[in-house]
Amino acid sequence: MRRNNLPVELLFLMVSVVICIQGRAQASEVKAEKSWQVRRELADAATRRRREFIYHEEKVPDYTLPEPLVMADGTKVAGAEMWRMRRRPEILELFRKYVYGRAPVGRPKGMTFKVFDLDHKALNGLAARKQVTVNLTGKEDEPSMDILIYLPSATKKPVPTFVILNFGGNHTIHPDPAIKLSMRWMRGGRKATEESRGRSYSRFPVEKILARGYGLATIYYGDIDPDYHDGFKNGVHPVFDKLIDGKRAPDAWGSICAWAWGLSRAMDYFESDEDIDQKQVAVLGHSRLGKTALWAGARDERFALVISNNSGCGGAALSRRRFGETVKRINTSFPHWFCDNFKKYNGKEDRLPVDQHMLIALMAPRPVYVASADEDLWADPRGEFLSCKNAELVYHLLGLKGLEVEKMPALNNPIQKGSIGYHIRTGGHGLTEYDWQQYMDFADRHFKGAARLSSPKSEPSLRDRKDIVFFCDFESDNWYEQFGMRSRPERIDVVSSDPARKFEPLAGRAIRIKIDRGDHYGTSIMYRFKNHIGAEPQEIYFRYYLRFADDWNPAGGGKLPGISGTYGRAGWGGRPSDGRNGWSARGMFKRQLNGKTPVGYYCYHADMKGRYGSNWIWDAEKRGYLENNRWYCIEQYVKMNTPGKNDGILRAWVDGARSSEGRDGQPAFEKTDVRMRDVDTLRIEAVWLNVYLGGSGVAKSDHHLYIDDVVIAHDYIGPIQ
Repeated sequence: MRRNNLPVELLFLMVSVVICIQGRAQASEVKAEKSWQVRRELADAATRRRREFIYHEEKVPDYTLPEPLVMADGTKVAGAEMWRMRRRPEILELFRKYVYGRAPVGRPKGMTFKVFDLDHKALNGLAARKQVTVNLTGKEDEPSMDILIYLPSATKKPVPTFVILNFGGNHTIHPDPAIKLSMRWMRGGRKATEESRGRSYSRFPVEKILARGYGLATIYYGDIDPDYHDGFKNGVHPVFDKLIDGKRAPDAWGSICAWAWGLSRAMDYFESDEDIDQKQVAVLGHSRLGKTALWAGARDERFALVISNNSGCGGAALSRRRFGETVKRINTSFPHWFCDNFKKYNGKEDRLPVDQHMLIALMAPRPVYVASADEDLWADPRGEFLSCKNAELVYHLLGLKGLEVEKMPALNNPIQKGSIGYHIRTGGHGLTEYDWQQYMDFADRHFKGAARLSSPKSEPSLRDRKDIVFFCDFESDNWYEQFGMRSRPERIDVVSSDPARKFEPLAGRAIRIKIDRGDHYGTSIMYRFKNHIGAEPQEIYFRYYLRFADDWNPAGGGKLPGISGTYGRAGWGGRPSDGRNGWSARGMFKRQLNGKTPVGYYCYHADMKGRYGSNWIWDAEKRGYLENNRWYCIEQYVKMNTPGKNDGILRAWVDGARSSEGRDGQPAFEKTDVRMRDVDTLRIEAVWLNVYLGGSGVAKSDHHLYIDDVVIAHDYIGPIQ
């Protein structure tokens, strides 16, 4: 045996160094935020109970996820429009065909609503309670469902509302004796009794939801389809199924799709109820009903926020990981939940054309929240997190923040930085008050943020849209804070009247920008996408209203608002673009001709000649020449080119134009061969509201113009309706 002959003093020094390093590492680990890991004792115990399933991360097989931004034919999704018009419908159809099945009917023609209970002083005056029967065919002896609704008395109507299916009957969510006792099928073959009233109260903190200003609507899932396999002879299936030679198709809807369909019928009712904010309805579900909430949100975009609680396999968890519950196990234990085609992938998850990250991605651009529990290994918490992470690409494509973290968070450390929320809490499978608090916090961020579109002067049509990134109507004295500025820019005033310059307001207030006599500068305001939404888009629409004042008559040309990616390096001010350093497509104006101001694009691009940008004047016949003392709706569209290719797009509309089919039509300018960049790192950095005279020219007198109703969106905006 070999002996160690090192001196004792040297050995002591080495041990001391090791202890010191370990101590520093431990201290660093304490400071750093820990990422969640499966506790070994939990995984071992779960394995002893079910040895055929995976509960240890090291046993997860290698897998490759299908790409959400690659079409089935291999074509890469190039932008937001391609996602909306082609890839999203393709993924939705794949889930219909191979996982959940397809509902054979939308809103039934004969469906009726009947409010059979209304109490404005329910729960000791805390809430208004409504109970509504939705007769799904209009026939008394055919399927119907009851919606129980609580709306906060202290909150101004209409009220943002959570809708959730429940497992035990509406009467189980609260001990309120006025809630109708369900007479339907109950789990375990039992009948509902008075003793079961309020049995699930701990999962539904009704009073705390109301105190936060939210409504709660719930439906017993057994009203829609009893949760047992009888060959689809009960619930809504026999009424609406479309049989082929007496048989159901392999992609016929299962129970999860039926329950999701029922949630859409509840949404039909909400649209008729003036007390419920139909544009701020969050659909939430737990366990199998969490799977249901995700599918409801994917197939019905009227749900403004989608929440999955411990939904696991067939819900938020990646199937290819085979961690905990697997596709084979879920199809064997619950053969009625999914369509028959899904059973083809029992033990063959890698052959599925989809995985659950693509289901999460179908919610975009709407916010989505997924929650896991530390002890709920059957639902694969890490697989749920990874679905969120791998859906993030789609949100980034749309110019939105996604999850915005790289590792799973620690226990009870919710992530709510962007449009995808996530947490993993202590405890096991269940819906808790802690979960509800996170969901309401997340809803506060997204629903209260949407309130900026609801001022009296704002456009109601914009408030209905989910693709709006930014809106400013200059009604607030602190309007500049919306652009990320700390103080009001010089040479700008907010006005509602200006008779000396023949100003007539568009609606309410507008900003007036002044170019002083002897000067050339008006203003420069930037809305930087990364600062506001965390990502830079590849394409964007920008609309604003412009009015030249009565004194507008510049001696030369200059700049107007537009879209840019200069990054402080190039693309303006005689700093030419080379495809790698920067670009811009700002608006421009020329000196007046016959009393009208020509407007166009002033573009710094990779094919530009010389130091200064290209001047592209818009079509005069399509209102590219503007009169003084008149409001014009100016809309610009930029789509970045494929790096190195001449396929970038610039469009512009004056006073809008749209074809009868609803597509963008007849722009005042269109150019489809622009090369802004040769590298992918150049994107759309900002919308740039700048106004000044170009070159060395100065104003011979004071000049004014007005701007109002700035909107940035992922889709065509158009004029005020």
